[in-house]
Amino acid sequence: MPSLYIIGQWGPEAAERCYGPFVTGTTAQAQDIKVKIFLMMDAVYLMKKGIAEKIKAPGFPPLPDLIQMFLDEGGEIELCSNSAAFRGIKEEHLRDSRIKIAGAATMIDDTLNYDKTMFF
Repeated sequence: MPSLYIIGQWGPEAAERCYGPFVTGTTAQAQDIKVKIFLMMDAVYLMKKGIAEKIKAPGFPPLPDLIQMFLDEGGEIELCSNSAAFRGIKEEHLRDSRIKIAGAATMIDDTLNYDKTMFF
């Protein structure tokens, strides 16, 4: 099965850009591609309980629905541990227990082990 590693960097300050990893991820899943999303910098805010519900972009489905669909279809989401710590985000603040916090070494390993990497 082909695999895609998506790195997202945009947070609530850029509503439309927040959708990139999740629209791309769910589209790839529909094409039988294994997908993992790694969020860093302000993108880690998207996984904090209640934040995605506040983000709206015309023409896009609700962001919480996309996140839920991505996870329900077997997608993985990891947050940069440094970015999360910098923003005071801990695992108990996350919107879903399937979302994990991981370090830079995990990101490097994944970029080397997945077939393709995309940045948003």
